[in-house]
Amino acid sequence: MRGKIAAIGEQDIIEPLKMVGVDIYPVTQTNVKEILLSIVNKGYSVVLIGEDSIEGIEELFLKLSLKPMPSIIPIPGKGKSKGFAYKRLREIIKKAVGTDILKEEQ
Repeated sequence: MRGKIAAIGEQDIIEPLKMVGVDIYPVTQTNVKEILLSIVNKGYSVVLIGEDSIEGIEELFLKLSLKPMPSIIPIPGKGKSKGFAYKRLREIIKKAVGTDILKEEQ
């Protein structure tokens, strides 16, 4: 079975992904939640989401990220990283290894 990949976020961030066969869905802060839920219901295996688009829907993002499918992966935006990608990767590694190996020393 072959999975589909979708990307949602700002047009200029996700547009290049179209060239490698990713279905793109440009969003605004007002429609990101609706489009994300629509994509999840369409049966995509992987959903790439711009970090800027996660702002305001953090709770939904975390809830959907806990499900096995689709795999929701934050990607950096134009500005400074908000850390969603790092936090998500840290959670995945912690779950796989059983300890927080990325823990920052104080």
